[in-house]
Amino acid sequence: MASPSLVRQPPQISSASTYCAPTIFSACSPTSRSVPSPYRDRRHLPHRPFYCKASWQEVAGVVVFSAIPFTAVKAIANSSLGETLRSGMEEKKKAAIQQSSKFRDLTEKARRDSIWYGEDRPRWLGTIPYDYPAHLAGDLPGDYGYDVAYLSRDPTALQRYFNFEILHARWAMLGALGAVIPEVLDLGGAFHFTEPVWWKVGYSKLQVCY
Repeated sequence: MASPSLVRQPPQISSASTYCAPTIFSACSPTSRSVPSPYRDRRHLPHRPFYCKASWQEVAGVVVFSAIPFTAVKAIANSSLGETLRSGMEEKKKAAIQQSSKFRDLTEKARRDSIWYGEDRPRWLGTIPYDYPAHLAGDLPGDYGYDVAYLSRDPTALQRYFNFEILHARWAMLGALGAVIPEVLDLGGAFHFTEPVWWKVGYSKLQVCY
């Protein structure tokens, strides 16, 4: 059995300095960088609780305000107003179906005259020779022939992905609007936020330290 004097003991950390793990939210102080090297490896760190500088009122406010749009849309959809809107949309859909043949002819003519549709449309590799998927014939907007995994080989799946892309684009438009409005309101003095810049909100609310 090895002598106690030969057993390597881990260096001791004085009570005057605390360890702070560097994260993407916060940087360590010069005191924390002076911690002995074995404790810089996270596997050797003693277990410390997770701390969040945001109060529970701020966290609850973020959660509540994030849920308000979805809750409001659901409430309107289940109300009499939502039923009226749904009936009106059904009537407009019937009228649109009756005129669909005329719009279909105009759509086909616009696609024939546009450089972004058909076999001669721009491709994602430009002039580099490549065997593009045959199921992407340039009939849809934004079709650059990119489907290296052949996920849209099934026509039903292709139409479903196309609808999803439109939905995601609309959510992205709302997200861009939500990122700009707080800064505009703060700069104009109409309303002051704790942090109006969208990409700094997480940093200001969730500065963590171990």
